[in-house]
Amino acid sequence: MNEALNKTQKFFLRLIRHKAYGLAFNIIRKGRASDLADLFRYLTPKQKQWFADSVLKSHQLAAVLSEMEDDLVVQFISLINKKDLIPAIEKMNPDDAADLFLTLKEEERQTLLRKLNKEQRLTISRLLGFGPHTAGGIMTTDFLALSEDVTSAKAISLIKKQERRSEILYIYVIDHHQQLVGVISFRQLVLAQRNQRLSNLMEKDPISISVDEDQEEASSKIAKYNLLALPVVDDHHCLVGQITVDDAMDVLYEEATEDIYHLASLDTEEHVSTPALHSTRLRFPWLVLNLLTCILAALSVSFFEETIEKYVVLAVLLPVVAGMGGNAGTQSLVVVTRGLALGEIDWRSGIKTIFKEIKVGSLNGFLLGVMMAVITFLWYHNLALSLVIFLAMLGNLFIAGLFGSLVPLFLRKLKLDPALGSSIFVTTATDVFGFVFYLGLATLLINFII
Repeated sequence: MNEALNKTQKFFLRLIRHKAYGLAFNIIRKGRASDLADLFRYLTPKQKQWFADSVLKSHQLAAVLSEMEDDLVVQFISLINKKDLIPAIEKMNPDDAADLFLTLKEEERQTLLRKLNKEQRLTISRLLGFGPHTAGGIMTTDFLALSEDVTSAKAISLIKKQERRSEILYIYVIDHHQQLVGVISFRQLVLAQRNQRLSNLMEKDPISISVDEDQEEASSKIAKYNLLALPVVDDHHCLVGQITVDDAMDVLYEEATEDIYHLASLDTEEHVSTPALHSTRLRFPWLVLNLLTCILAALSVSFFEETIEKYVVLAVLLPVVAGMGGNAGTQSLVVVTRGLALGEIDWRSGIKTIFKEIKVGSLNGFLLGVMMAVITFLWYHNLALSLVIFLAMLGNLFIAGLFGSLVPLFLRKLKLDPALGSSIFVTTATDVFGFVFYLGLATLLINFII
C-alpha cells in the first residue's frame, strides 16, 4: 500500500476491500476533503462509482472537487449527474469553480453556466477568460476592498457582515478610481483606534501582480515576501482579485512536479496508479526520440571501428567518458533550469551563467581527467592512452557545461518549458562529443598507444 497515505486513508481502503461500506461511508461523511480527494486514485472502477455516490450523499461534493487534481476531476464528474454539480459549484470558491469548468467539454460548460445565477455566471466566465497559467487564471474574486476614507471601526463592522470571512486574509484599500493604494493586515486593524482612517493605517504601494503575469511569478512573490495573499491588478492598477497562499502552494507543487517529470521526459498525466498501457503510451514517444539519439551516438562510434579493432581496450573506457559527461551535463541542466524557474536568470544574463558552467565543467574535467589518467596508467601501463582519456574527459565535461546551460536557456528563448526534453539533448551532446573526442584522439595517437 502506498506509504504516502495516512492511517485513516489506509484504513478506508481496507474497509472498501472488505466491502465494509457502512464504516467507509462514515469516514467520507466526517473525513477531510483533501484526504478523500487523494483516495479516489486508488479505487477500482466499481469502487469509484460507489465513492462518487457516497460523496454526493455526504454533502462533501464541493469540498472534494475543490481538492481533487484535474485528471481525477474528469473521471469523478463522469460518474455523477451533471445537475448535481450546480449546488456544489454554488458552494465553491470562484477560482475552484473555474478550474472545474476547465475540465468540462465546451457543450457541458455552456449548459452548466446557463444554470447558474447571473453573478456566478459572470464571475466564472471572467475567470475562464484568463490564461490557465496566468495570475488571473488562479486568482479568486472573493476579497475585501474598502475605500481609504473608511474608519477602522466601520471596516470591522463590514467584515462581520461578510459571508466568506475565511477568504478575507487582508483588507485592500482602494481610491475612488478603484485602484489599489494600500493593504492592511487583521492585526493592524484590530489594534488600531476606532476612528482611524484606513489611509493612515495602510501599508502603501503593496506588493501586487498583473493579471496577465505567469502564475509561477505570483507564487514566487508570495514565497519571497511571506504573504498570505497577493492582490491581482489589471492594466490600470485596479484591484480585480487575490491569489491565496494555498493556491500558490498548489502552483509551486505543480511546477516542481512538471519540471521533475520533464527532466525525465515524462508526461505530467502519469502517476503511480496510471494503468500500464496508458503509461506505455505516454512514455513511448520520448523513448523513441531517445532511441534515435542513441543511434546517433552509436553512429559516431562506427566511424572509428578500425581504431577500436587495432586496440580493443579503447572500448572498455568508452562508458567512462560518456557517463561522466552525461552526469556533469545533468548537473548544469538542473542548476540552470532551477534558476530559470525562480527568475534568477534570463536569456540576457544567461551568457554569464553559460561561461560559469563551462568553467565548472572544465575544472571538474581537469580534476577527473587526471584521476582517470592515473587509474588508466595503473591499469594498462600505457602513457599515451592515459593522455587520451585525460583530454577526452576534459573536452567532454567542457561540452557538458556548455550544453547543460545552453539547452534550457535556448528552450526558454523559444518560449518552451526549459525542462522539456532537455536531458535527452544534453545527454546526446555529451555522448556524441565524448565519443568523438576520445576515439578521435585515439585515432591520432594510435601508433603511440599500440
